[in-house]
Amino acid sequence: MDVERRSRKRRRRPRHEAERRRIPERRRRAPYREPDAVQAYWNAHPHGAEYAQQPDVEAGTPAFFECIRPWMSPYRFPELMARIEREAVRLRGKRLLDLGCGLGYDSVEFLRRGVRVTATDVSTSAIALAAVHFAIAGVQADGLEVATALALPYAAATFDAVWSDGVLYYTGDMPRALREIWRVLRSGGRAIVSHLRRRPSWMDLLSRLGRAPIEFKDAEPPVSEAHTETEILAMFGEFEVIETTRDQYRARPIARRGWQAELYRWCFRPVYNAVPRALAMHWASKFSVVALKP
Repeated sequence: MDVERRSRKRRRRPRHEAERRRIPERRRRAPYREPDAVQAYWNAHPHGAEYAQQPDVEAGTPAFFECIRPWMSPYRFPELMARIEREAVRLRGKRLLDLGCGLGYDSVEFLRRGVRVTATDVSTSAIALAAVHFAIAGVQADGLEVATALALPYAAATFDAVWSDGVLYYTGDMPRALREIWRVLRSGGRAIVSHLRRRPSWMDLLSRLGRAPIEFKDAEPPVSEAHTETEILAMFGEFEVIETTRDQYRARPIARRGWQAELYRWCFRPVYNAVPRALAMHWASKFSVVALKP
């Protein structure tokens, strides 16, 4: 698997120490990053729907889910499917919270492997589509509901694991989201947090230089924060980090159209992807963490 994996154990830090090491003041949460704005955006743009480009495909039909399936993380990124398979062996019969489930593709894969899944998303549109997706796939979750990562509607010590794929950097308050994950996990529970936006990275650089989103076709999310690895690890506070991985170190295919997308597709991507792996790994766009709650 073409990822750089580093296993490490870190001493537990008191929360006040983790708080001191948070992101700098100039990059902290701004007023426009309020939860209502985040929810409104994702209600209008449920993640995954942007890849349904055939106008004759109706949302919520089997053809709709099949059309966007290749663009979803477990199928687009082999390391994600390998992570699901590995964790599902450990979690079979146990309770997992899929935090930010989107249209439910990750949840479907866990459910098919015998994991008890509760799926949540801040978007009512995404939850409605995920319910249809589960029915089409023939799987049944323990729960499926609208919820924000910043205030989960579950009692403490409810889950054996929390899975979150490419979600927390959209919340506007990653440290708070991680504290919620800590709260709902049982002792010994696993926080499997994949695809956090990393900087410096090829994606962060292009987004800044091009002043345009790489993935989103119209409006960008109200917040999409990138952090250094040091900042990310500091946010895990009292967790025991057991594994970190740099993901997406190669420039990936995109579904956007327009002249900027064509420059990316025909100029930047082939040139950058010819860079030796050891160098490209320094510019990986995503960072994934597996951590335990002692």
